[in-house]
Amino acid sequence: MKIAGVYLAAGEGKRMNGVKLAAELLPGLPLGAVALRALLSVGLDAVYVVVRPGEAPEWLRQEVFAYPGDLNRKSEPERESGSEASPPLSRGAVQGTDRRTELTMLVCEDAELGMAYSLRRGIGEAAAAGCGAAVVLLADQPFVTAAMVRALIGCWRSDPRLDYVASGNGDVMTPPVLLAAKTFPHVARLEGDIGAKRLLERSDFAGRVLSANEPERLADVDTPALLEEARQFARQKRVTLCDI
Repeated sequence: MKIAGVYLAAGEGKRMNGVKLAAELLPGLPLGAVALRALLSVGLDAVYVVVRPGEAPEWLRQEVFAYPGDLNRKSEPERESGSEASPPLSRGAVQGTDRRTELTMLVCEDAELGMAYSLRRGIGEAAAAGCGAAVVLLADQPFVTAAMVRALIGCWRSDPRLDYVASGNGDVMTPPVLLAAKTFPHVARLEGDIGAKRLLERSDFAGRVLSANEPERLADVDTPALLEEARQFARQKRVTLCDI
């Protein structure tokens, strides 16, 4: 059964002047690149990076073109009635493949309306590809590791009746979270800044929460103060793009 990764990188980053994901966690190490490398190392069938309209961010372009394997530039597909084909980034969507994972950047035209639309964009692509589940990760969570993602997948595979497997910090559910295909139609109806958490609180969904051994690894970095804390943590852990 195919499993995709959905990497949400379409936020405005208003509290960091719109340059959050390009900010250096360590010299030469963009914040947005770290968890993406971890996600790509898991061996998923596909990873969909959801971005805002316009030119792809430079940090993301560098990551895509550094990704091992053949790189192809796809021209914009023609939209048919009712189609949700991916619009291009600039002149085309960049796609990279190796033997493990296909990497595709998806534009979310409605990103400014809230996180729900970015989530819908990525999950919609996973559903169209026939995936049985998708792991959702925020691009501003630089300390999530491949091992953490694999734990979510392993838990779900051991009990496919589960509708989700979420990460947790105490009693609080946080991304990354694995969503099974049963949840996909419900994600498609989310609006505004509502993420998957509220959806998963429904009584008709069965799930598990895996508590993190290091809760700091679940932190999302969305203010200058949190960026400084993240830099200190990164220095302590000697985080690199290979720290997965």
